[in-house]
Formats: sequence, C-alpha cells, structure tokens
Amino acid sequence: MSQPTRPASPTGVVPLRPLQAGEILDGAVTAMRANPGVMLGLSALVVTLGQVVAIPLDYVYLRFLAGLVDDNTTLGSGSGINDLALLRPGVLLNALIVSLLVGLLTVAVSRAALGRPVTLGEVWRLTRPRLLRLVGLALVIFIVLFGALALGMVPGLLLAAAGSQAAALVLLIGIGAGAALALNRWVAWSLAAAALVLEDQPVRRALKRSSTLVKGGWWRVLGITLLALLVSEVVAAVLSVVQQAVIGSNLSPVADNGDGTFSGHHVSLLYVFLGALFSAAVQSVVSPFAASVMALQYLDRRMRREGWDIQLALNARKQRDGLATTGAGGPEPGNGPAA
Repeated sequence: MSQPTRPASPTGVVPLRPLQAGEILDGAVTAMRANPGVMLGLSALVVTLGQVVAIPLDYVYLRFLAGLVDDNTTLGSGSGINDLALLRPGVLLNALIVSLLVGLLTVAVSRAALGRPVTLGEVWRLTRPRLLRLVGLALVIFIVLFGALALGMVPGLLLAAAGSQAAALVLLIGIGAGAALALNRWVAWSLAAAALVLEDQPVRRALKRSSTLVKGGWWRVLGITLLALLVSEVVAAVLSVVQQAVIGSNLSPVADNGDGTFSGHHVSLLYVFLGALFSAAVQSVVSPFAASVMALQYLDRRMRREGWDIQLALNARKQRDGLATTGAGGPEPGNGPAA
C-alpha cells in the first residue's frame, strides 16, 4: 500500500514525509550549505584534533614499516608492506571520527530539517553531556566490526601455522564470514549515534534502538549509505590527485630501486604532516556529508516506522505561526522514545 503524500516543508532542507534516496543525498548537501560554519567548522575542528593524535602514531608506524626493508625484500613483500601502510593509525582513527561526527552534527541536521538556524555554541551545548557516550559508542562499533574480521581470520591463520593445505580455503571462508557479520552490524548500528543524541540514550540502548529502526529497511539503509560513500569517494579521489602531485610515491614506505633491489623511504615528520594535512582536508569535506546522510536516514526511518513526519509537520507549522515549542517527538535532543 502506498503511503499518503504529506506536504513538504517550505523552509526545511527535506520534505516532512518519508524520503526518497535522492532527497536524502540532496538534503545532506543543502544542510551543509545552510549551516557551513557549523557543519564544516565543527568537522574541521574534530578532524584536526584527530590528526594531532594520529601524526606521531603514523610517524612511528611508518618508520617501523620502512625499517622492515632489507636485502631479502622482494616485489611481493614490498607490496605487502606498502599495503600495511594503508592501515596506519591515522586511517583507522578517521573511521572513529566519522562515527563521532554523525552524533555531533545530528543536532544541526535535525534543526535544518525544520528550517531552524543553529549555532556552533548551541550544538556544543546540546551534545556536550553526551560526548563521552558518543566516543564510547564509536569505540564499541569500531572494536566489534574489526573484531569480527579478525576472528574470521583466526582459524585459517592457525591452520596455516600448522602447515595445513586447507589453510587458504578456510582463511577465505573465514574472511567472508567475518566481513558479512561486520557489514550486517555496521548497517544495523549506523543510526545509533543519532539515536544516542536525539533520544538521549545510553550506548547499549542506542545500538538496540538503531537495530529496531533499521529492521525492515536494512537493504534500503545499505543502498543509500553506499550511494553516499560513492559520492564521498569521488570527492576524495579528486583531492587525492592533488595529494599525489604534492607528495607522490613518498607515501609508500618501500621504494623499488629498479635494479631488483628495494629500499625503505626516509620517513620524516614533514612527510607525515603533509599526509595528515591532506587527509584532514579530505575528511573535513567528506565527513559532514556522510554524517548528514546518516542523520537524515534516522529521520526517514522514524517517519516510516513511527509516523514522525506528522509531528514534525506540526512543529514546523507552529514555528511558522510563531508558536513553536520543543514538543515531544520533535528532532530535539532527549525527546525521542525510550526504546
């Protein structure tokens, strides 16, 4: 049965009704344009603080990888070391930052859905009491997802250490199973940060609340998230062209000398700093968009499952009439249902 059409909000970044995928993506961009100081400014601040932590860790890690190069290094092992560089601490830290930003920017996006202005100070005031829980939530999701991948590899690695011929097959199956579990949880918990902030939920109940909202729309949430990631990757790829022109192959710890020998690049703090600078620039642009998409998906799932669009439309109408209040069920922190 098709859902009845609800009137769109004339002032918000999205219509106040269940949203189409294109409306969510367009709304995310519109929210960034409506609040550039908050969206881009807060993102730049959080990403910069993350890079301050990541720079010394990346420096030590990349120097370690470069030190692995010796006379026994081959093309295969050199490529493997360079692949390990892609998993440096700064890259993993960015995954945590995006999850944290979803919670921090949810307030701005939810206000933008009703056409309400929001300041950086207001976002901080509303999210500060929940900041430790947001960090804890990001860590829990990060540990569970990477733990699923790691556990999937354990049987194959044990068989490989024992010299079993079935090790490769078991490792492949284990990685596939671990990746499937990680993907399932990643989608099911993708709305947890928004639920934590807007409904003032503790970490465990935010995870449960997200799973409840995603239920029945898992493939839809995955599809829209992948579309958002595709758009983000296009932007990141453009910025990476500039990065390669400035830093080039020095981002790789292993250099091919062209005569069958390999050497480790001299890893300097300047080189690590430049890499962190470009990474921060990319994340400052990409992260607000990804966070906005997830926040709008949270609104969409509540409108689809709970008819929240009716309450949102009522609140928007009160606002236009000069009678707006923070009514129960509106997109304000602490007003969601206690799942």
